[in-house]
Amino acid sequence: MSRKFQEFMREIEAEARREGPKAVAELSALDAHFRLAGELLALRKARGLSQRQLSARTGIQQSEISRIEAANANPTLGTISVLARALGAEVRLVAGKTRKAGVRVVAARRALTRDPGRSTAAVPKNA
Repeated sequence: MSRKFQEFMREIEAEARREGPKAVAELSALDAHFRLAGELLALRKARGLSQRQLSARTGIQQSEISRIEAANANPTLGTISVLARALGAEVRLVAGKTRKAGVRVVAARRALTRDPGRSTAAVPKNA
């Protein structure tokens, strides 16, 4: 990240703190929204899938996947879960040592005892 961007973000965070808890919560939610969009995009690319291929696996329209990845949509938890599952990941609530906890898409760990052959094709849209 560039120094100017980091300074800008510090100013935004300070302004939110001055405005109060509601502004801090809104900023935190916006941050989580953009991080999730970026993580879904990165995971899809890491899997070597196009948006069309992911759409075929999930039943979610390619245009909706595009909006989600651009952080221009507000997907339901069900939609996020379907996308994560198709990408070999899962959705978890992660409490960390950072100043915030958030919902993150994390890579799934598949032990031999867990259904390693589970197919992600034909995952229903509203699973």
